[in-house]
Amino acid sequence: AVFLDIYALRYIKQLNGKVLRHGAVIGALLYFSYLFQMWGINYTTASNAAFITALSVVLVPVLGLLFFGIRAEKKVVLAVFIAVIGLLLLTGGNPLNWNKGDGLVLICSITVAFHIIYTGRFAPLHNFIVLTAVQLTTVSLLSMLALPFSPVEWPDISPGSFAAMLYLGLFGTVYTYIMQTAMQRYTTTARTALVFSMEPVFAAFFAYIIANEQLGWQGWLGGLLIVGSVLITEVPYLRIHHFFYRKS
Repeated sequence: AVFLDIYALRYIKQLNGKVLRHGAVIGALLYFSYLFQMWGINYTTASNAAFITALSVVLVPVLGLLFFGIRAEKKVVLAVFIAVIGLLLLTGGNPLNWNKGDGLVLICSITVAFHIIYTGRFAPLHNFIVLTAVQLTTVSLLSMLALPFSPVEWPDISPGSFAAMLYLGLFGTVYTYIMQTAMQRYTTTARTALVFSMEPVFAAFFAYIIANEQLGWQGWLGGLLIVGSVLITEVPYLRIHHFFYRKS
């Protein structure tokens, strides 16, 4: 947040009450998604947490319709259905055996869905750098306010750990949310959620490449279904159909 705030000073004239309110809203949603995911994962399996968190791909079009009257395209609804099957296969989650942790992670999934929806509503109204800076500053402030509620032991941070934190801060957080805020000005919230469903696919792929983790046939099939669901919404298949129709 500090790095981004310093960079955002060049747009200080675009900082106003409205962008502060909107940035605080999506920042609070992002913070609570972190909170409930980390809280819930203490009581459930990593695979269940991954699957339930990724259910935001379903919740985005559902909540968007219920609260804001946003209707998803038919092909997006189909893609969401395929993506959920893929997520279940990829993560190995067991949605039939719920516990306390699963419920907490479900709250995380709901906040993720609202975060995507509100980012889509607010991003076109503001400078995306300023909006993201306010968002991440809100997350930082809420995180610091939470420290007194739990005993904290400051660890010795090695150079390697510091480098990992720097990477996660600058690329895994600042770059990621700048890109989300910037690009949601040009696409729908439902499509954004589908693209987000690719996260466990990339995680499994890089775990296979870097950490030599093995993925069974169900995982590969799940990843293929998720990729396919995204392609359904992005590839202009009607044009392809017309191309072959003309050729024939």
